[in-house]
Amino acid sequence: MLKSVKRSVGGRRVAWSRLFRLALDVLFTFALPYALLNPSPFGLPDLSRPLGNYGVYVLAGVLPTLYIVLDTMHRRVLNPFGLFLLAGALSGAAVSFLKLDGVAFALKDAMHSALLMLACGVSLLLRRPLFEFLFYGLVSPETSERKRQLGAALSQPQVRLALGWATALVALKAVMLGTVSYLVALWLVTLPFGVAGFNAQVARAHALTFPAAIGLDILFYGAAGWLTLRATRRLTGGRAWPWQEGFWHDLERSTQLERQSAELSER
Repeated sequence: MLKSVKRSVGGRRVAWSRLFRLALDVLFTFALPYALLNPSPFGLPDLSRPLGNYGVYVLAGVLPTLYIVLDTMHRRVLNPFGLFLLAGALSGAAVSFLKLDGVAFALKDAMHSALLMLACGVSLLLRRPLFEFLFYGLVSPETSERKRQLGAALSQPQVRLALGWATALVALKAVMLGTVSYLVALWLVTLPFGVAGFNAQVARAHALTFPAAIGLDILFYGAAGWLTLRATRRLTGGRAWPWQEGFWHDLERSTQLERQSAELSER
């Protein structure tokens, strides 16, 4: 009874912690940059007077990157997928210093999606699906023994196949989001760079694409995660999910049975 209460309290803490982190993500990657670019609806001071339109535009582009860098340093969790996200954020901040408008600006807005699609394609060619690294972050093995167990599980043929399809889904999501971002930016951002109203047009374009990005992330990452979770769970006989304590025990048990079966077949 006491263990179940502790698990319930621990689960609530994890849930609240994830919700808090999600709120921070939205605040620093969308809400604050939007308010900087278009302060009038919120009654906020217009920073373009002391900083200029260009200065505010750069600040709105650099702020999400600073948050991502500090968050990465705080968590101290680095894997190829995390490094890719960090590189994407840094490249986005660097491009914010360029004075782009029209088609060039629309292409810049779709750049991150293009990079993600390219990374997915290269990872599939190298037979190291990109979603494998994201799945490591989802499961979060806490000890070296659990990392070994998870690595062995992800090397199984049925799981490799699921990871490949999951990565393909992420690539498809990148294509769709990049297309939407490009068309929306081309449609809404019509003023020359730096003139009055340009930043507000950029803010409106991002306000339109942000919900689309969230929706596509939930749909495609959710489907990719489900494919991988289902394939991984089959290794334990379908008794536990990777975030449950019993998963690791069942995974070790199934690994031992496979070893015994392999030894018997060799004899």
